[in-house]
Amino acid sequence: MDHKNGRFTKWRKAEKDKILRIPGTGKKIEYIWEYYKLWIIGAVFLIWFVTFAVRQYTTSLRDYWCYMIFANTYADAGDHSDLWEDYVEYAGFDLTEKAVRFDANSYFDYLKGVTGNSYFEAFVAYADSGTLDAIVMGRDSLTALGKTGRLLDLESDACSSIRAKYGDRFLYAVPLDKEYSTGEVPVGIDISDSRLVTEYGIYSEPCAIGIGALSDNVESVERFLDFLFK
Repeated sequence: MDHKNGRFTKWRKAEKDKILRIPGTGKKIEYIWEYYKLWIIGAVFLIWFVTFAVRQYTTSLRDYWCYMIFANTYADAGDHSDLWEDYVEYAGFDLTEKAVRFDANSYFDYLKGVTGNSYFEAFVAYADSGTLDAIVMGRDSLTALGKTGRLLDLESDACSSIRAKYGDRFLYAVPLDKEYSTGEVPVGIDISDSRLVTEYGIYSEPCAIGIGALSDNVESVERFLDFLFK
């Protein structure tokens, strides 16, 4: 072991001396990149992978009061925005117990095609895992998205209170899965005249909210609707 360490030390010193003898910073960089680029790329990838893994692990440990996506907006609607702060205060959530996540960095439109769109793939992952509680986007886009079956049928028992309050705002779509229904199913709620538009300016176009089909926090979405229309 000591013999190997000695050889490595000598090699490292020889390389250092060789690099120091190369004239000019640019040529030194060219030499380092030419002979060590695989090591450099590997080190960068390792750092990225470890960072990504730690982030994914810590995120997966968290439970949410509410996880919402605000798609196709460049307005400030993410975590700790005025919208986020006001909703958390209104709902009275204890953030030491669970988190509230507002994701405003998602851009896809099911009407225009989503093949290869990483934002749509992320939406699918969140929806199919039950993480997603609600998504907000343009009204027509949301109605089209509702055809996929990843938005909750608002006729379900879990939405009885929402239906009583906001049933006149329901938006409908015919599911792609004809075995589920061949008729229109309520998949979204029109919020175009809510505080989201009139006060916070998150959308300039008619917009709507849909509830994730596997959401366990429908009551949090109802609180959000109450907050928007209080």
